[in-house]
Amino acid sequence: MSYTLQAERDKNILRCLVDRHVFTGHPVGSKSLVHRSLLGISSATIRNTMVELEEAGYISRPHSSAGGVPTDKGYRYYVDALLQLRPIQPKDRQRIHKELEGEWQNVQEVLSHTAQILGMVCKEVGVALAPKLYEGQFQRLELIPMSDCKVLLVLMLSSGLVRNIVAEVDSNLPAKELSEAVRFLNERLNGCSLRQIKEQFDERLKDAPQANRKIIQLFIQYSEYLFDFREDEQTHIGGTTHIVSQPEFSKDYTNTRLSSLLNFLEHKRTVAHWLQECNHGKDVAITIGQEHNKDEVRSCSVVTSTYRIGDMTGIIGVIGPTRMPYSRLISVVGYTARYLNTMFV
Repeated sequence: MSYTLQAERDKNILRCLVDRHVFTGHPVGSKSLVHRSLLGISSATIRNTMVELEEAGYISRPHSSAGGVPTDKGYRYYVDALLQLRPIQPKDRQRIHKELEGEWQNVQEVLSHTAQILGMVCKEVGVALAPKLYEGQFQRLELIPMSDCKVLLVLMLSSGLVRNIVAEVDSNLPAKELSEAVRFLNERLNGCSLRQIKEQFDERLKDAPQANRKIIQLFIQYSEYLFDFREDEQTHIGGTTHIVSQPEFSKDYTNTRLSSLLNFLEHKRTVAHWLQECNHGKDVAITIGQEHNKDEVRSCSVVTSTYRIGDMTGIIGVIGPTRMPYSRLISVVGYTARYLNTMFV
């Protein structure tokens, strides 16, 4: 019969071992746990339990005489069944408020800074993924003359996101024609997602007044650029310098794990897809080590949370070695996501 963690004593020993290892970064021996298990049990009993934990795959030992180190299975059980969640620490909350308060030019600027803040506060790699903007709802379009040969196209989504591009024209466009064309476009496209607009241009605009055709063709011509939300531009990463100092990577003298992780983080499109798979739309999700489908991050854990901008959902989180203070990072990431929700109302 396979060993299962049922006795509170066994669970408490594993909890204390994980907490101690996260704090010290070193294998944890039975003597160290005698004074921290709070059960008043002997070192011999703890040693016997650690043998059972090792045989069951919850811990491993670098060598036979060393203490125990949590495995991915051990961390997963700890996170799912033993973790004691706590409110965010006041100093972390104050830092987040201080860094995110104020006026911002656009959402991408906020998310870029959020990734940096998460990296600084958590001492891990911070990540922020913008919503899938193709799912955002069109609110209105503005066409603003800049000169005889240039017009500024401004696309606004119901979430408050704004996208603009300067269009070249071959002649001056009368203000009345611009106004009429904008009114027609806004009536026909209001409430549609950008994906629907892109896929149904011809159908939605087929009966446009002849007088507006030139301007509407201008919108269609530049829509490829206006709707070009590249995923690598929507993925923000900060704090890679912090993870370099983590013992798991600083003691990796061949630098294979660290270089593999850093190379992976450079491919932002891949990172975006990976984060979406890790989160599964959950408010807070934790993926650990070998649970990842990417070799480059199988020595890491990721804690992610979702935030909302209107009718769209994005993801923020932190990436670090599996030896991370899960309770604190869950509270920081979750709180930051909720704070972003208030900013984007």
